Formats: sequence, C-alpha cells, structure tokens
Amino acid sequence: MLTIHLLGHSYLAKDGKPVNASLKAVALLIYLTLQRRPQHREHLAELMWNTPDALRNLRVELHRLRHLDLDLFPSHQPLLEAALPTDLDRWLREADHLPDSRLGEWLSQGSGLPLSGLEDLGSTEFREWVDSQRWVISQEVEAAFSRVYARSVQNGRLAAAGLIRARADQLGMQLHITPAPSRAMGSVKFERTELTRRFRQLLERARETPQLVILSGRSSEGKRELIQGAVAGSDWQALQMQASPHPELQRAAFLHQLLRLLPPERHAEAHALLAQPGHREEDLVRAWTLVAATGHPLVIAIHDIGQATPFLTTSMQFAMNLPSSLMLVLSPSSADGQHALRDALGTVDRSRLHRLEVPALAVHEVMDAVSERQQLLSPDQRRAYATRVVQQSDGLDLHARELIEADLELPGTRLPLPAGVRDALLGELGPLPPAFRGALARLSLMYGPLDMAVAHVLLGSDAPAVLAQGAALGLLTTAAPEETVRMPGLMYQASDLEDGLCFSSELMRVALAGTLSSSERRELRSLLAVHHLTLQPALARYYATRAGLTDVAAQASAQFPTPLAAPISATATAPARRAADPSQHEPEGVVTSRTECRTSNGYRVATERGHLQILRNGLYAQPPLLRLLWPSVPAGSWDMVARLDVQNSAPELESSETAYAFAVRVGSGPQVVYTQHAACEVQAGQQMGAQVPLGCWFALSGTGDGGPLELSVKSLDIALTIATWRWNELTLLPVQRANSAGQIAGRAAVAG
Repeated sequence: MLTIHLLGHSYLAKDGKPVNASLKAVALLIYLTLQRRPQHREHLAELMWNTPDALRNLRVELHRLRHLDLDLFPSHQPLLEAALPTDLDRWLREADHLPDSRLGEWLSQGSGLPLSGLEDLGSTEFREWVDSQRWVISQEVEAAFSRVYARSVQNGRLAAAGLIRARADQLGMQLHITPAPSRAMGSVKFERTELTRRFRQLLERARETPQLVILSGRSSEGKRELIQGAVAGSDWQALQMQASPHPELQRAAFLHQLLRLLPPERHAEAHALLAQPGHREEDLVRAWTLVAATGHPLVIAIHDIGQATPFLTTSMQFAMNLPSSLMLVLSPSSADGQHALRDALGTVDRSRLHRLEVPALAVHEVMDAVSERQQLLSPDQRRAYATRVVQQSDGLDLHARELIEADLELPGTRLPLPAGVRDALLGELGPLPPAFRGALARLSLMYGPLDMAVAHVLLGSDAPAVLAQGAALGLLTTAAPEETVRMPGLMYQASDLEDGLCFSSELMRVALAGTLSSSERRELRSLLAVHHLTLQPALARYYATRAGLTDVAAQASAQFPTPLAAPISATATAPARRAADPSQHEPEGVVTSRTECRTSNGYRVATERGHLQILRNGLYAQPPLLRLLWPSVPAGSWDMVARLDVQNSAPELESSETAYAFAVRVGSGPQVVYTQHAACEVQAGQQMGAQVPLGCWFALSGTGDGGPLELSVKSLDIALTIATWRWNELTLLPVQRANSAGQIAGRAAVAG
C-alpha cells in the first residue's frame, strides 16, 4: 500500500519502504492528496515549475511514476486526482487509543517539521501553499498532543503527561485542555453569599428611587452571575449587555433586550426607535420612558466599559431621575476606566452611587461548590483540591469552573490553559487594535521584568507607546524584586521607584503567547537569548535551548558567574509533624469575612475565616520575594499550624535555586527556611528548618529573640495557609474581631 509521509521529511512509501520517487513527484502527490479534488494538468504544471516547458516536465514526472509501477493516473486525462493515505492520518488515529508503551515513538513521529524538504520547490504560489499547509498540520499535531495530554492527566498517568508536556515545550507548542463532559450534577455555581446580600440590600433601596452601582473585579463571568443570582426568585428583571463605543449600537442592544419585557401595545414604539432613529437626545428620552412602561423593577447592567462616553453618562444621569424601581450597574474594564467613570458621574447624587467589587474566588467558596462532587474525598483532600483550583485559576470563575467540570486530578503542577478560558481572556482584548494585541503577544515571551531595553528588542521603536498603553489599561503592572505587606492590616503599596513591568495576569500572558506561531516563538526566543547572553546567562541558556541554538546555549553556560559566597546545600532538621484540622475547633471571636490584597507580582495575601492565605500563579520567571511584616514580638517560643498545597519554582531560569515555600525571621536572627524538599540551597543568613508535607495540615515550632517579625515567601507558584500562629501567649493568627479594648487580637499581640 502506498503512503505519503507528511510528518518530518516528505517522501513516498510502499508497504512501509521508501520509494525512489523524485521530490517533485512527491510534492505533486502531496498537493493532490491534501487538496482533495481533481486538478487540471496546466494548473499543476504552472504550480510546480512555472517555466515555458512546465507541461513537458509534468509529463516526464508522470512517466517516471509509471516506471516505478505506480500507475496512478490515466493517460491523456486533463484532470488529475489522487487521495493517498498519509502517515498523519494514521498518527492522528493512534492518538485516540495510545498505550504508554508506544508514547515515545508516537511523540517522535509528531515532532518533525511537517512537509520538510518542500520549501524551495515550485512557484511562489506553491511555496505559499506549503507554508499554509504546514501551519494546518502543526495545529492538528498540537491538538493531538493536547488530547493525549488531557487524557493522561485525567487518568492519573502523570509520568506520561510529563513526557508529552516536555516534548511540547521543546517544540514551542501550547497544550490546551478541552474539558471532559461533566457528570450529571448541573453546572458548578459559586455562591458569593456576603456580596449577594449587600447587592440585595441595594435592590431594596432601588425600589424607592434609582440607584447606581460601579461594579469592579477581574472576573467578567463572576459579575454577571452575581447580578443573576441576586435577582433570582424575586420580581426583579435583569438586562445585561456589553458596552459599545458607538451610541447607536448601544441603544439598539438596549432596545432589543427591553422588547421582551414590554407589553405588546408598546412594541411598535420600540420598533420605531430601532428602525427610524431621530435626534439623539429625543431618542434617549423615549428609550428610558419605555423602561418605566415595563411594569417591572429592573436591573440594567452594562459590562466592560472601556471609556465613559458622553452618551453613557448622559443616559445614566437621566435614568437616575426616573420615577421607577431601577438599579443601574456599570462595570468598567480596567482600573483607569473605573476612575474615569467615577469622575464622569460627578453630578450624580453620591448617596445613591455605590461601589462593589467581585473578589477573586475564595477557597471556602470552591469547597462549597464541589461538596457534592467530592463526597469520597477526605477533608484534607477536599481542601487541597479546592485550594489548587483557586491557585491554578487565579480565582477566575470561568477557569475554576472548567477545571472542576473537566474532572481533572490537580497534582499542584501547572496545567495548560483550557481553550474556553483562553478564548474568553483574549476576547477581553477584542476592542483593542490588532497591532497592539500583536505587540502584547510578542512581549508575552519575556520571562522576567519588561524594561525598555527588552521591549526594544521585541518591538523596536513601538516599545515606549506599547508599554505606556499596556500599563494604562492595567494589562502591565510594576515588577519589583521584592514586595512588603504590613500585618495584620494587609497594608500594601506598590513601589513608584521600579521601572520594570510585568503582565498583571499570568493567565493572560499565557493566552497571548498561544496566539504566536511556532516560528514566531522561535524567532523571539532567539532574539531574547542573544540579548540576555551577558546580562542573565541562565535565562539566555533557557531561550537558546528552546530556540534550538546549541552554540548560544553553550556560550550562556560559560557565562555563569562564580558567586562570591557559594550557596550551601542544607538538609531539613526533620519532617514537620502532622496536625489535626484546626477548622474543626474554631475559636470564638474569629473574623469570618475575607479580606484580600493583591500585589503587583501576583501574590494574593488574604485572611479568610481567620486563616492567613498566600496564593500565587506567578509570571514564569525568577520568583520575587514577598515579605509580611509584623511589629516587634518579645523573645520566646512560637508554634504554628499550617498547610502547603502548592509549591513550584523555575530553576531552569536561575544559575542557582533560590526559591522556597516560606521562611521565618525575628529581629536580627537567621532566616529559617521551610520547603517541601528534604534539602535545599541556603544563602548567607539562612538556615534550613523542617521539611513540610504537601496537601495536609502540619505543626511547626521554634524560638527566637525579640524584634520585628517577618514571614517571607519566594515561589513561582504557592498555596500556603496558616491557621494558627502563637508567640508565647500572644495570638498572631487566627485574626480575631475587635476585643473590648477596641483592638484586634493579632495587633495587640505584636504590640508586645
């Protein structure tokens, strides 16, 4: 049987053995096979040769094929057609039932450059066709890698998943997980109970007189679900729509949604407004008059507002004076948009203007949402699962839901971004100019702070404008080598002294990187490898290796500096003791509400039900340092109950490993480092503490001289929860309500 080989070098095989056919003949058969329809001889001749004697050359190639006992085409027939089986067809079929024993060979077969050898053949039109088909085949290969990877993860075959991921990384592929069909339990719902209660309180006020809410937050889906959940089971109706910079389109969307609530006798008026718009101010009055005619209390929400247009603000100011039960919700797309919206609504009655924020998902909200699905898990396993969902999704509703409904094992390592999440994130950038989105995609290949020099390498003269616009839109934020949060009040202030920027969302960075082709990623990595050769040799070696530049990688390795004080490999004193679940014996007076601050480097520091949580799904780079500072504590002993559910680092980006899960320092004493590993490299002023387990509660204790107390974290990805922390008789955690003296117990403790 004849087979055309498309993966790697292109050739023709018969019964598994190569056929000695010319490359032009192979190209001809590949073209006919992939086009899947008859082609005229003259077209084929011009495509393959583009010379005056092209038809003669075609006849010669067909004659040679017949001499190889490959009589594929009838003589003197003007149309030629071929549909030969390909190695790609067989390779894709095998992906659906691939045993682990065949995985290595299967990965090797899919790793070659498709249609290799055809680059310089034929006319310009044919070479362009080869490029387009190569892209199509590469997408099919990437999708097959993703399917096999997702199935391996779902079935717990993590070693196989690791092999696939490593090969995909070498090839510059982006693995995408398509969620498996969810079990018949309905869609996962996240209940933001406290926020829903506050929204309903505002609805009661809106019954008497219109109210306006500026609703912020990073989760577009979370905002919509909040509104829908708040009106569920009541007589309120919700109209939710996307913002448009064009007043006519915004008005049309509004009227189309309003039509379903209007009584039949008012439909003609609405249709007239749609079909024959008049003067803008008159139409505005007529449209809002129809709102009063619905007979329903209404929530009208406009999402993803990029700028406060005069039409929008005029509409809101008019609507706030209607004698109707009306709640207006405006959801800006960025922090800058929120400030602009607030300023534009300056004449609105401030007693009726409210600000609410949809926070990132909390661990207890995910635990509640999966309680039915995860009945067979122990409490420790359920908490570990929920924590990893929150950490992996960065608290975004859509991503968390896809992870849960895909029914994946979550071992704590990074998983590919689900296709639906990637599309939703990129959709948020839809209104931006394509050139700007393309520039952001190029910046996404930088694994570290974006300074002007790096931006010039990637963008040329456009760099200053792109960085400025990215920062203004909140897509880029300050990247500092270390950050400080002051406890117990979670007080954080980004530094104004740092020039470097980074993506404010690692998920968005990954989504943007996925829009680049493999060749674009190789080109950018080559540029970055050369740029960082003397500045950051470890990073240069990483880029060079992934770009296939072995010489540059060797030069980078030779550039590694010799440290003045070599790091010392230290061994943990002992494994940490396992501890009982502290939430089963929650003390009285604990603050149950959640408070969170998010640093520019993506550390989420929160107090939830009295516990301290530190979560991060960080920019793929050398991890920055996070320091949590309490005021002075007296000399003495301390004990802690905590858990570590995620700890990942990126050692390939550093010449020596400096990351750790967390560390404790008091005053001028040593920094005691804790990690999931039995040994790690420690720097001057550090010493190794106990080895801590993943996915369960553990207990630690120690002693220290008096002085300021510091808890530090330095990790690419982290999910750390501290339930209790006592210093002598003083309670640092859990955070407690104000006592009779009007002070928080934790604050009283650190005051000494």
